[in-house]
Amino acid sequence: MENKPLSALQMFCIVTCFTVGTTFIMLPTATISDAKQFGWLVHVWSLVFGVAIGSLWIYISKQHPGLSLVQIASKVLGKYMGGFVSLCYIVLFVQIAAWVTRNISDYMHVTMMPRTPPTIFHLMALGVCAYAAVKGIRAISLVSIFVMPYTFIAFWIPYTVMLTEWDWRNFHIPDDFRLWPTIAETKYALGFPFMETISFMMIFPLVRRKLNTAFLGGTAFAGLQLALSVFFVIGILGVYRSSHLLYPEYTIFREMEFSNFMEHFESILSVNALLLIFVKLSAVYYFAVTAICQLFSIRNRAAVAYPLVWVISAYALLFPNIAENAKWVRDYLFIYYTPFGIGFPLLLLIMTWIRGLGKEGRTA
Repeated sequence: MENKPLSALQMFCIVTCFTVGTTFIMLPTATISDAKQFGWLVHVWSLVFGVAIGSLWIYISKQHPGLSLVQIASKVLGKYMGGFVSLCYIVLFVQIAAWVTRNISDYMHVTMMPRTPPTIFHLMALGVCAYAAVKGIRAISLVSIFVMPYTFIAFWIPYTVMLTEWDWRNFHIPDDFRLWPTIAETKYALGFPFMETISFMMIFPLVRRKLNTAFLGGTAFAGLQLALSVFFVIGILGVYRSSHLLYPEYTIFREMEFSNFMEHFESILSVNALLLIFVKLSAVYYFAVTAICQLFSIRNRAAVAYPLVWVISAYALLFPNIAENAKWVRDYLFIYYTPFGIGFPLLLLIMTWIRGLGKEGRTA
């Protein structure tokens, strides 16, 4: 693990970029389709869940100061069981990287470069992220400090132009709001993106001060941005139209006009989205490489990072099309993420208490 610490600001920015990442382009259509005009509320209770589950991860990390997720698993569960759990998390990180890579190629293929093969996007994106992973998480976090303010300003200021299209009647569609059935139907928003942030347990030891504020604050801030984004989409496009668009935010930017000679603002959205997604992909790529190095005692990150490009690039081709990817997210992703986000952490916490290995047990 790297020795250079991360500041609270660096952690806040990278968590925000990671959480927003592909969520801006993947979830709005699904949540509006399932929850209608209440789609924005889905992201509100999802961010509450994200903060709550993140508090559990921080508590576990603080019981084992200076140790990453992989190191905690090996310490608490032993060499073999801990190694198995660590290997499961490595597979998870590689899968998330592959899915994010596929999201990049799908978005670029649909909106900007329909004739370019997806593999070209995969190799170009992963090559950059492999280099970033070799340079370290500090370099990635510094990039996120630059990227986050610019992307949010460039995203929200143009949105004000489309307020002329706002219609409050879009929020008065006759439909009964049933809380628990809606939560059950949109449970995928709990897993994606908030359960993915367990990967930050790999770098919790690098944040020496204000870890709670940085991590939980970044999670909450990103969740709030997602909720506001969906709220604006509903108000501008309406429930019916936005639920039938693949990328509703892209459509909003494409239709906005400042004047007769300023058009095609969808390119701004595309650049902003790619910047955020590249930060997320670089971070999860780094987590996968670091976990492999820690589990197998490999000192040279480059020896792992560059060969991993080919594995992730091939894995990104698993889904034959966007529809299959969306179906996986909506029907199975929460169930798949539950062992990683809740099951294994609870196992680590219980075993820490039983064996008296935590900070509190040593103090007693």
